[in-house]
Amino acid sequence: MVVEAHLRSDAARNLARIVDAARDVFAERGYDASVSEVAERAGVGTATIFRRFPTKDDLCAAVLQREIETTLATLEEAPDLRTFVTTVVGRFVANRCLCELTGSELFERPELAALVVEMSDAMERLLRREQKAGTVRRDVVPADVGFLLGALGQQGLRLERTAPGAWQRYVDIVLDGLRPEGATKLKHKPPTPQQLHDAKTG
Repeated sequence: MVVEAHLRSDAARNLARIVDAARDVFAERGYDASVSEVAERAGVGTATIFRRFPTKDDLCAAVLQREIETTLATLEEAPDLRTFVTTVVGRFVANRCLCELTGSELFERPELAALVVEMSDAMERLLRREQKAGTVRRDVVPADVGFLLGALGQQGLRLERTAPGAWQRYVDIVLDGLRPEGATKLKHKPPTPQQLHDAKTG
């Protein structure tokens, strides 16, 4: 039993090392990075990775699951919307693959789809708290925040190469625009979940 426990412990450490390496490699190089690069960073053979993750998408899904879990924890602990948005856009800017894969078909996998639902529920709770306090306009919905996070993250990543940190300026502008002071009535309803899905995958 001691030997089996030791083997399970080694396997768990190898798995964590592979996912850590994949996160770092894909963050730096994007989705186009190869599994062999991940294997080299993790100090294992590619066969070891493919035994656990049959395809590169399976490996990316594991990385995304960890990232979403981290983001969900940030959302649940955030004292306000400004803190959450600033933190998450900063992660987007530091993680090229996260930007590239957000909204992709990988999010249709059950484990990721369930986390997205949890994120939406947690975002709704945060928005209600802020709207009740009068710090966020009442017509903002969770899907609006998700859209803005994606836009800020993707453009912030592009800008980071030539103007490091400038993305924070646009986070401030957007967040100020979510405040109720001076708000005008929105001309369009928020898109439905299906419309958002079709826009990302079409």
